[in-house]
Amino acid sequence: MVPRPRLRVSAGAILTGFGLLVLLVYLGAATGLVRDVGKLLLILAFAIGPVAIVGVLVISERLARGGASMRLRVGTVFLVIAFALLNLMLVVQQTIFLQSRQFRQEAASEAVRESLRLVFEGVNLVQLGIDVSFDIFYCIGLILIAAVMYGHRDFGKFLGGFGILAAAALLIANLAAFPYLPTETGLIDFGPVTGLWWLAVIVQMVRLSRRERSVVSRV
Repeated sequence: MVPRPRLRVSAGAILTGFGLLVLLVYLGAATGLVRDVGKLLLILAFAIGPVAIVGVLVISERLARGGASMRLRVGTVFLVIAFALLNLMLVVQQTIFLQSRQFRQEAASEAVRESLRLVFEGVNLVQLGIDVSFDIFYCIGLILIAAVMYGHRDFGKFLGGFGILAAAALLIANLAAFPYLPTETGLIDFGPVTGLWWLAVIVQMVRLSRRERSVVSRV
């Protein structure tokens, strides 16, 4: 009998698939396509930070093959800090949202619900402040990593330049709107644009991995 070929799924393929999934969750939430936060979506949202940190380290390792520059090291550290802050922001945000909703539902009177609403508006500013801290580390880290990509043969000027411009626009919009959100002041939120950049980077990483496996199989 001819043995059946085994389906082999590499750790990189699993990470890529999960990374795409959590990235789509982020894009859906950022663009308003995903509104109801169920348990599964909540878990995926909380996974964005940890998965992104692993992804940043994988990308940084590839970029470091030609030599680890200061820009690459600082950019990597800043993005790791940024995605840790993102996880903190999401957990604090959803804790505030879900608990406040439950408190209002259990309120004995309209006066109590109004008081809870005012408390919510004050407490909610905490996660918004964490979000700005995330944006600062995220944008600077992304600019530095994209600058390394700009001169790297595996990524090139288009990906590098697009990343720099998108991150710079996001940082400027957030600092100009502070302490409000960019959309609250009539500015554009460039967060989803940087999400599309990450999607392009993941696709490129998959292409590079397939090309390398093809070369190895021919040897």
